[in-house]
Amino acid sequence: MRAFLAVATCLFLAQGVRAESYTVRVQETAFVEIAGATAAYTTNPEIADVAIAAAGRISVTGHSSGTTQLVVITASGTQTFLITVAASLRPSAAPEAGAPQARYEGRYSSGIARVQNAVDVITHDGEQRSELHVLHIHDLRSVAGVPSDVIASIFYRTSTPGRTWTLLDEMVDVSQTTVSNTQVRGLHLQAGPLELHGGFASSTVYDGLFLPTDRRWIAGGGYAIDRGGIRWTPSVYGFFSEHAGTSARRGVVAALSAEHRDGDALLVRGDIGVSRSIAINGEVRYASPRSQLHASLSRKANDFPTLGLSDVPGTHADLEWSRRATDRLSVNSTGSFDQFNFAGLHETFGAATTGMRYSLTRRLSVTGGADISEIRTPLTSIRTIGLPVSASYEATRFGMAASYRLLDNSSASRRGDSLRLSGHAGSGRLTASVWAERQRQAPTLDLIFSSEPGLELALLRLGIAAHSPEDVARALRDNAALIDLGFITGVNVNLTPRRVQAGVNLAWLGSGAHSDHLRLLAVYAQDQGISTRNESVIATLSYSRRVLQATDLFGSYSWWRAGLAARPESGAAVEIGLRQQINGVPNFLQRGGTIEGFAFLDPEMGGRRGQRTEPLPDLAVTLDGARTERTSASGGYAFEHVAPGIHQIVAQLPSSARAFFTTPSHTSTKAPAHIDFGLMWAAARIDGRVISDSGAGIGGSVLSATPSHGAPIGGTSDGEGRVVFAVPPGTFRIALAAESLPAGYAIVGERSKSVVVQAGQPQAVSFNVIAIRSVSGRAVGASEVRVPSLGKSSRVDAEGNFVLRSMPMGTFTITARTGGRIVSAVVALPAEPVMMRDVVLGATPALTAIFVSDHALWGPPPAQQSLAGAHVVQAGAFRQNRYAAELIDRLNRSGEQPFTVVRRGLTLVCIGPFGARQDAVAASERLHRAGFEGVVTHR
Repeated sequence: MRAFLAVATCLFLAQGVRAESYTVRVQETAFVEIAGATAAYTTNPEIADVAIAAAGRISVTGHSSGTTQLVVITASGTQTFLITVAASLRPSAAPEAGAPQARYEGRYSSGIARVQNAVDVITHDGEQRSELHVLHIHDLRSVAGVPSDVIASIFYRTSTPGRTWTLLDEMVDVSQTTVSNTQVRGLHLQAGPLELHGGFASSTVYDGLFLPTDRRWIAGGGYAIDRGGIRWTPSVYGFFSEHAGTSARRGVVAALSAEHRDGDALLVRGDIGVSRSIAINGEVRYASPRSQLHASLSRKANDFPTLGLSDVPGTHADLEWSRRATDRLSVNSTGSFDQFNFAGLHETFGAATTGMRYSLTRRLSVTGGADISEIRTPLTSIRTIGLPVSASYEATRFGMAASYRLLDNSSASRRGDSLRLSGHAGSGRLTASVWAERQRQAPTLDLIFSSEPGLELALLRLGIAAHSPEDVARALRDNAALIDLGFITGVNVNLTPRRVQAGVNLAWLGSGAHSDHLRLLAVYAQDQGISTRNESVIATLSYSRRVLQATDLFGSYSWWRAGLAARPESGAAVEIGLRQQINGVPNFLQRGGTIEGFAFLDPEMGGRRGQRTEPLPDLAVTLDGARTERTSASGGYAFEHVAPGIHQIVAQLPSSARAFFTTPSHTSTKAPAHIDFGLMWAAARIDGRVISDSGAGIGGSVLSATPSHGAPIGGTSDGEGRVVFAVPPGTFRIALAAESLPAGYAIVGERSKSVVVQAGQPQAVSFNVIAIRSVSGRAVGASEVRVPSLGKSSRVDAEGNFVLRSMPMGTFTITARTGGRIVSAVVALPAEPVMMRDVVLGATPALTAIFVSDHALWGPPPAQQSLAGAHVVQAGAFRQNRYAAELIDRLNRSGEQPFTVVRRGLTLVCIGPFGARQDAVAASERLHRAGFEGVVTHR
């Protein structure tokens, strides 16, 4: 069976770090946006199924928990994504306390001669959630020294809002320098910023196969600290296993991770680990409406302590950048570097690509670019330069693409090329996609596998061969763990003079309550060598049907043939399974009924119907993926005669415009039930900010966003002075409420501004305020005082008193001319509002800063508890009581009745209170005429 291994590189194409991973839950559908996608399929449709929903838009539906590969055919090549399907066991709309929800799945596969049984049970009790998961595998083939029964996955987990305990298996992903994406069996705790893990790793998952290995023990933990917008996580992990012939190394690693996030726009992360050597890892992600950037770098020496499973020693770097220059033109560039140094693998690789895509019309686009790559092994060195061009046409239910790539390989005596044609079509429940490719002088990868049952079939199933050194390098990077574990025992890179590949994917997806789902996937590949010819073909026919309300039957038949054309080997595999959902009380003890509700436009995004919501007609609502109703003109829908049990109610987004739900779009419920769906057109965002003249944000200020038609939406600024409004596209007037500003601040310029926002294009609106700062004192004999650095001056009265108002923050020298000489004083004004008194020019003054405190500090005057009034006049604030006593004495002599309040270490001297603000303003003016400074504020 090894003869087909040159084609088995299908596993690796585009499975590398460029590919993203997606998660969807069982019985839910997610959408993946991939530009230029003309065909798509998953390698295991029983785990997840896909369909081309629209040009460049792929729907992914989860059927069974597990992982599978999503293969996408585009005009410029093929991409592979990892799809993870998580359990769907969510509580119903009104779950019974403690009532368990369970799910069982049994599966038999003749290709790997295994029986698999999985059970999941979830219970909810208030805010506590408990999960039990068991996955048992029985191997029907007797192999000496290998147990026939394995608990491949098992865990018990309890979760509360602040803490999660997991006993046995947990997928641990701490950092690239310690533990990365590895299943560890042991004890795990996550309590707020604390994270602890201890146990052993003993298997890896590969396309649904559990590949066992020796136990590799680990223990450690970390603690997250948030400081200045950065999350710092120091951690210590010990590795206690070192198996011969693998990259596993004993030792203790002290690591430090730093991460900064700015919403969804920016992620910066760095890791450094210290042990007998140093390991580093860094990552940057940036996304804007028109640009995307992803860069990563990692370096880990062979002697660095590690589990040697999912992590890959060596040096690895990646750079991706894309920009939509105009509505028609987009640019994409990538670069990568890899250096491996395993016991059975020594390789260095580098590549760079750039391409431009231009839309001639709404449906027709062309692509061009260039790429260069080089791969070096102890026996081979291949440098490839490629010049690709392609064209694609996309209609609503039809699409086609053609691409051509000219290749110049350093190891070939003549140039090579590749030609790819692809197309897809869909009508109702039937979808189809086909593709074909011819390659000449294409690099390929020959692998020799161990005797792990089913591994070769899993590889062959993908049916796509690597056609560039870049593909080969991605193969080795993603699957170096397989080489390290011994499942791949040999690697060789060479050139294939000629290769032909083709594939077809047909699907019939029924829509009835107990509909049939039928899919055919077939792939053919032929490698023509100098004196040999290898052929491989595989076809899989899969079928599923819901036979009872919560019972699914599924199965598939696969036939394959591979090897030398003169001596091919062939085989067949059958897979059958049963999936059963169990929710609390058995169905025969429950009663059915009607599930109904309304769909509405939710401009306030409150998630519930109100006076401003509007009915949303013609929205598709689906019951259990089988029955579909469209909302009426009044927005209503109803499913009558619904059987007992838990049902899935799903509302589908309209395809005519970008939109989002303001309520959950997927709900599990029993009948009878009332479920409403709120929806709003794709949200725009307004970033408001209130900034003082010192550049600091002002918290506690009230901003409002008022649409052209509708009620205003209010928000209060945070400690940085920010308010974020999520609104539909349109025109809004953003206003700042002056009365909401803290005492001592005043608005500069406009109090309201008009903005026009569009989906995906945030708008920023800022309001500037000034802190009221003043300096008063005496300059006897002078006619005026000056602040030379500001060009500011103030008159001095007959008694030598002066006041400088509207002062900025900073340190300033105040000067005056008296008696033929220049006298001065230096004052330092803070960012906050301040009244600085008793500044004496020409003497050594005892300066007192009188800060205007926030109105939240105010309480009623102790001696006047019974007095009514909402306003007071603050005449001073002192940290030393003797200065407060001096001011009180002066106010008493002026006929005022001051009182004091002590808050936050300050003694506040005030007069009042006053029932009306105008009375407080009059009192402030009276104090000013008497030589005092007073600020009106709330009590």
